[in-house]
Amino acid sequence: MIEVNNLNKFYKNKQVLFDFNTTIDLDESCIYGLLGPNGAGKTTFIKVLTGLLDYSSGSIQVDGENNYLKWCKENMVLIPAGERGLRYKNTVYDNIMFFAAMKGIQERGVKNLIEKYTEALQFSKFLNRRVETLSMGEKKKAMLLCGLCTDMKVLIMDEPSNGLDIESQVEMKMLIRDLAESYKKTFIISSHDLEFFNEMVKHYIFIFKGKNAGEVERTMGTEEIREIYMKKRREMENEGLF
Repeated sequence: MIEVNNLNKFYKNKQVLFDFNTTIDLDESCIYGLLGPNGAGKTTFIKVLTGLLDYSSGSIQVDGENNYLKWCKENMVLIPAGERGLRYKNTVYDNIMFFAAMKGIQERGVKNLIEKYTEALQFSKFLNRRVETLSMGEKKKAMLLCGLCTDMKVLIMDEPSNGLDIESQVEMKMLIRDLAESYKKTFIISSHDLEFFNEMVKHYIFIFKGKNAGEVERTMGTEEIREIYMKKRREMENEGLF
């Protein structure tokens, strides 16, 4: 269990996270959705969660222990927005080996992971392609494959639907859902795309103005997500935060 307690984050004099609290259950494979408008603090939160940014005050613990930074390096990987993490002139295979090495995965173990996950993603024929030759949807799958081949328990994805057409979005949703169920992975996905979360996410965290505006623990359709989203926004407006 990851416990986030009264987390605050400042960039110089600007505060972007405000007394943020949430818990993430790691015992059950689950898809968590961080939903909020652009600039709400979603990306800052996931960068703090992955240890890429330090927080100003508060705490993050796993099972009550205070060794969170060590734990997240050994169990969590961030798949960033866009395709910024990929090296365009290198092949997909070379990118996988690079990111796995960054996480300390031995070459023999990486090759076994590549075999397992390329089959799951039906991506074997793209391994020796240079990233710059791939379509947007293929680049997104390559990034997901790089994340999977680090063998981390928790995969955090920032705006995975950006730039994808409808068919590619549907395919990505199905892949995430199948991977969570088949390989017991926990996904934490940040997005402002209500449609992408439809019937996929099992636990919603609504984020507005750097605050946790509330959570819903069930799968929902687009209309219900929209209704709750707008209700949370109105509540924040009534508190004078918009």
